[in-house]
Amino acid sequence: MTPADHPTGIGRQQAFLAGARACLPLAPGVLLFGMVCGAAAASAGFSPGQSFALSWMVFAGSSQIVATQLFAAGAPAWVIVLTGWVVNLRFMMYSATLAQQFRGESRRARWLAGYLLTDQAFAVALARALDGRRDIPWFFIGIAATIWLFWQIASLGGIFLGARVPADWSMDFVVALTFIGVLAPLLRDRAMAAAAVSGGLTSVFLVLPLKLNLMAAALIGAAIGIGMETVMNRARRKE
Repeated sequence: MTPADHPTGIGRQQAFLAGARACLPLAPGVLLFGMVCGAAAASAGFSPGQSFALSWMVFAGSSQIVATQLFAAGAPAWVIVLTGWVVNLRFMMYSATLAQQFRGESRRARWLAGYLLTDQAFAVALARALDGRRDIPWFFIGIAATIWLFWQIASLGGIFLGARVPADWSMDFVVALTFIGVLAPLLRDRAMAAAAVSGGLTSVFLVLPLKLNLMAAALIGAAIGIGMETVMNRARRKE
């Protein structure tokens, strides 16, 4: 981002508000997912305070679910921490992708964006970047901060109301639906579709310890997507 492209205070505010509005269609999935995580922590034996601390300190639904399952199973603390770290390795790729958008921003803004990084915020911000928009940093912070607020409210609801939900009302499907809803808008060409399909199949059929199949799926999906995009670009040049 060049100095001429750097947004003014008013531009930042407009981008932040645009991000907050972009979060609204995602709200139902985020709220349900957050309630599932809050209820899972409470049912695993965490106190309300511990459950809520897990929500805002970790702020990563998939690793929160894994951590509560391992805690309930009596796993050692180091196993819980290591597994949560492995599950969240995908955020390293997200950060690397968005890093160029945050050039010129303050260190405080970059640290805040790192803490607020989620799958949903990343996907929507990436789609906006692919459209050529230059207000990504504060748009991202706007949508990510709104997701954070919804998540904490939903977690509290799950912590205090989750026990009242009948056990036969399985809510696990909400997690998958949330990610499908985030992924669908990004499938704009065959390369992205190939990356999504290959990554999804890898995560399902490749069995590795410590959830390493998720990281392998991300790497394989990215490699196939990049490879197909390279082939498509070469074909276009020959035309």
